[in-house]
Amino acid sequence: MISRGDYIVIHELYAKGYSIRKISRTLKIDRKTVTRRLREASYKSQTRTAKKAGVLAPYKNYILEFIKKSKHRIPYPVILEDIMARGYEGSRATLQHFLTSEYKKLNLTNDPIVRFETAPGEQMQVDWTTIRYGRDPIYAFVATLGYSRYSFVYFVNNMEADTLIQCHERAFLYFNGVTKTILYDNMKAVVEERNYYGKEQHKYNPKLLDLSKQYGFEIRLCKPYRAKTKGKVERFNSYLKSNFYRPLVIKLSDAGLIATHQILNNYINSWLIRANDRIHGTTNKNPSEQFSLEVQQLLKYHINTQLESETINPTIVVNKRYKELPLTTVLQPTLSQYDSLLEIAV
Repeated sequence: MISRGDYIVIHELYAKGYSIRKISRTLKIDRKTVTRRLREASYKSQTRTAKKAGVLAPYKNYILEFIKKSKHRIPYPVILEDIMARGYEGSRATLQHFLTSEYKKLNLTNDPIVRFETAPGEQMQVDWTTIRYGRDPIYAFVATLGYSRYSFVYFVNNMEADTLIQCHERAFLYFNGVTKTILYDNMKAVVEERNYYGKEQHKYNPKLLDLSKQYGFEIRLCKPYRAKTKGKVERFNSYLKSNFYRPLVIKLSDAGLIATHQILNNYINSWLIRANDRIHGTTNKNPSEQFSLEVQQLLKYHINTQLESETINPTIVVNKRYKELPLTTVLQPTLSQYDSLLEIAV
């Protein structure tokens, strides 16, 4: 690749009678390049990007069709993993450059998130995030530990108080412990009325209040209209939708299947293992490694044996003095049948 100036000089020197060899020595340009440029009637720019794009060319139509099926941005690592399974051998930079140019048309912006750090075992942030609206809604209960960013997810079809309590139990089991405080926004299943007994003396849902007394955690609320102070869990909500739900629902749809909260729960545990083992974008640390430090500071959780069976994260060894729950029975159709239909391993 040479500049427009070099191209002009090559032609000027050749017109003055310079040989190709002498032009090559003078400009320190390969003789083959000089010869090619002399054959060109006008300057033609060449970029490395254009060359790299050729590696991606066989996959462009697939990528474009894939991202057009979602109203939201699908992160490039998800697409990279997908096309590598299809034989792509190019670089991440090539794919990222292509996706950046395509996503510019969407003009997406992220909401501002307020972040603060807490000591190991000090705080867990909890949130409901709506996965699907409509007649058959899907909600995700998301819990993120403040220090390690280790996260738990469980999908449900309602946000009632009883469901919230069950989700807490599942989260405590998953983390093998309870934090000293849990931070919520002002959801109805948590607080019935703010300042009911005086300033900052709120009337909490009695079932959640009983749970807090049972396990020893303190309920804390975000200030009104400041739900974004739950920045750690809010950040994970976005990551969950873009890296887990949206790619999976596209592939379910392509296979003629509809996502349900049961199906999502069948896939979420294996995805959480990978998600918790990544390098976190904010802390630049591995949540799983940080969790190994944080778990030592958690309040002990005595497993509720009446809780229905649920898959336990295989990376966590439950304290042997507590009774372990049996693994869940996979709903029909089986997970392997879905994998066969989707031809993926999510």
